Amino acid sequence: MTPVNVVTGCLGAGKTTAIARALARRPEGETWAVVVNDFGALGIDGALLDDAVGSTSKTSERGGVVVREVNGGCVCCATAAPFTLAVTQVLRRFTPDRVLVEPSGVGDAGRVIDALRSEHLKRSVDVRATVCVVDVREFGSNARSGVLESELFKSQCECAETLCGSFADVADEADVEAFLAFAHAFWPKKIKVFLTRDRDVDVDVLDEACGWAESERPANAAGGAEDAPSSQGPFVLRPSLVANGSPWMLKNTSERYASCGYAFHQDDVFVRPWLKTFFDVFVLQRRDVARFKGVLRLGADWVRPDVVLSETSDSAIERAIKFTSVAYRRDSRFEIIRERGVDAATDADENAFWDDVRDRLEACRKKPR
Repeated sequence: MTPVNVVTGCLGAGKTTAIARALARRPEGETWAVVVNDFGALGIDGALLDDAVGSTSKTSERGGVVVREVNGGCVCCATAAPFTLAVTQVLRRFTPDRVLVEPSGVGDAGRVIDALRSEHLKRSVDVRATVCVVDVREFGSNARSGVLESELFKSQCECAETLCGSFADVADEADVEAFLAFAHAFWPKKIKVFLTRDRDVDVDVLDEACGWAESERPANAAGGAEDAPSSQGPFVLRPSLVANGSPWMLKNTSERYASCGYAFHQDDVFVRPWLKTFFDVFVLQRRDVARFKGVLRLGADWVRPDVVLSETSDSAIERAIKFTSVAYRRDSRFEIIRERGVDAATDADENAFWDDVRDRLEACRKKPR
């Protein structure tokens, strides 16, 4: 299968320049293809890439770089079929060593990834790390575009495994620090966060392996306990997952807290009512659960479980789960952090509890045909 990377980011963030620099640094002898989506009917980004390729003595089709445009809309909606066709034609005609996809700056990168994983393409492409290019100057006090308040911007960052801070060489130090704080606050954690000088991109980031950061586990429980592990731990590589197989489980403990994370294959689909019952009837009823979080696939949608509070007729506060759509697409994962000393029976056999959670989650999946 051909490796494919989506390079996303808002208008003007520097995506096209970053891709051109990556093309210039591709391994010698490899042919790379770029599928560019311009929202306008007249493609500009593709022409800019063609120009950049030509300026570095790499011809557009026979010299190692292929550029194809899909214009007149976002590949996540109106032009989804032409996008699928363009990728298919590029794969068949040029058999590239890698394909880079540049969605429109107003496009939903999550839907682009969905298209790449569709029945038409999933057997031909291997979707690797998604890179979101972010102009760090937007984090400054003089920023005027309002990008940071945009739901599209948040979605693009949420979807990406890797965040690339562009224009770091001309930004104020405070802007850079604000971007880094923003980037490191995500859950699930980003595989890599890096800054670029002159929007130069190290092509090694395109093959960064998925995993689970040590900092995702119970250091953040109940606001951060003193005895919790350091939040600067190593990144644990995720093993290969199998659809409808057992999830990858990663445990962590401290004197007061214990946690377990579960990662499921991206093709595993959870059933909404079964999953809601899992949270409402099981998770929310346990006194020892200090915190939980997750991103899970429900059909074509990916969601985050959020707790909502409501007042009952006798003025009691009742908790329930609602599912909020997210752009994340890497894998379904759930993490639960429990406080020790609250439930003696579970303390005595914690591994049995983690296995029970796993079994309950597996029972919420759609059964394979």
